[in-house]
Amino acid sequence: MTELAGARPRLYQTPSSYYSMIARLALAEGGIAYERIFVDIHFRMGQQQPDYVRINPGMTVPTLVLADRVLIESRDIAEYALGAPPDAETKSWVDLHYSYPIEELTFGGILARNPLARIMIPKRLEAARRQLLTHAAANPDLAAVYQARAAVFARRVATFEPDAVVKLSERRRIEAIGFMDRLEQTLSDGRAVLVPPAYGVADVVWTVFLGRMEFAGLGSEIPRRPALARYWAAMQARPSFSVADIWTKFHIGRLIGGILGIGRG
Repeated sequence: MTELAGARPRLYQTPSSYYSMIARLALAEGGIAYERIFVDIHFRMGQQQPDYVRINPGMTVPTLVLADRVLIESRDIAEYALGAPPDAETKSWVDLHYSYPIEELTFGGILARNPLARIMIPKRLEAARRQLLTHAAANPDLAAVYQARAAVFARRVATFEPDAVVKLSERRRIEAIGFMDRLEQTLSDGRAVLVPPAYGVADVVWTVFLGRMEFAGLGSEIPRRPALARYWAAMQARPSFSVADIWTKFHIGRLIGGILGIGRG
């Protein structure tokens, strides 16, 4: 897809998507105006449609379409909005964030707590894998891309295998709490942002991380760490937090509204 020079950036995203939140928060902090386009990744699986795949072969959200290029990673979008990490400390925090498979905490926790989910989610993943192979057969020019993505879903089926998912969820939970301990230690000197002197990409990704801790049922860990609690309150008070629509809990009505085209995309 080619954009006209000077066209407004377009962000393909899903409201509840963790990485879409990172993109939205970075763009809000960067003061970058853009068109927000909803992608139904749950029911219609819009990320698998050929038109979208030609924009983002990774079939993920978010995707930011600019006049001269397309960015398909939330980290790249955040760095476009706020600038690449100018120092080793910022890069270290951002690298640490992206080394953590947040979906294994989120989906692992759901599967660990919900016996019905342990039946339904693996079936849903397998159905997505089969649908990818159907797309591959119907779109020869994209066959290799679809087949590669189908292999990713095959690995996800194995990762979220019901008999192993309880241990997986607990391991990711322990790691997440360890990250909060590390944030507490760093913030205990009273700094207002993670890497002074200014708000940056590290604050974007760890703000969304803390939002996901609330979402995943680990929000009670934050008040136990006074420096982290102070920082989290300050990040939520920034105008960008509301503008970016950071989810700290699941909003089923808003998700369905977006799917039906009647809600905030």
